[in-house]
Amino acid sequence: MPSQQPADLSETLAMIIPIKAFHQAKERLSDLLTPAERLVLAKMCAERVIRAAIGYQVFVVCDDEEVAEWARAQNAKIVWQSESGLNNAIKAGVKAVRARNFDLAMIIHSDLPLATGFSHLFENSDLQTLKTSITVVPDRHEDGTNVMIVPTASDFEFAYGRNSFIEHQLVAEKCNLTVRIIHDQYLSVDIDTAQDLDLAQKLQKITNMIN
Repeated sequence: MPSQQPADLSETLAMIIPIKAFHQAKERLSDLLTPAERLVLAKMCAERVIRAAIGYQVFVVCDDEEVAEWARAQNAKIVWQSESGLNNAIKAGVKAVRARNFDLAMIIHSDLPLATGFSHLFENSDLQTLKTSITVVPDRHEDGTNVMIVPTASDFEFAYGRNSFIEHQLVAEKCNLTVRIIHDQYLSVDIDTAQDLDLAQKLQKITNMIN
């Protein structure tokens, strides 16, 4: 059967990246990094994620003018977050891309230091499959949800936070959406702890050696 995937998925799928104020980012690394170093780390990770999304429209959800100005410089669209919390930010982002007639939204955490691309998460799936499923990339502990693709027409209720990897599968079942789980060594690494930072640095060194 021929693939139903559109020739240009950039007209169908939008990237949503929620970003909190840079000066508030990575506070759990305060014993290891200075505030200035944490700010630089947050920006570096976010820039890496946006570069990895090249070829697709990126929407940054934020409530901070510095983040908005930075995101505009990266050619991203801005969605202003009116309610606090990650789930509210993502809900606002999905609403915004749905209003622009995108059928799919890829939600990406901004602290993925090893991200190089995202198209491999859907390149073997046709559009109908993507519109009737969610795609989940868990973190390395299989607790959080680092990347997720959802159809914008669904009534999917986001459950980011502890155990979101399991919670999102339960929500998908309630919405009659199938679940596609993709384990990715690089996208599974986010930066929350000193151990995460150490692992990211080691994997980056290995990647540099291979390439």
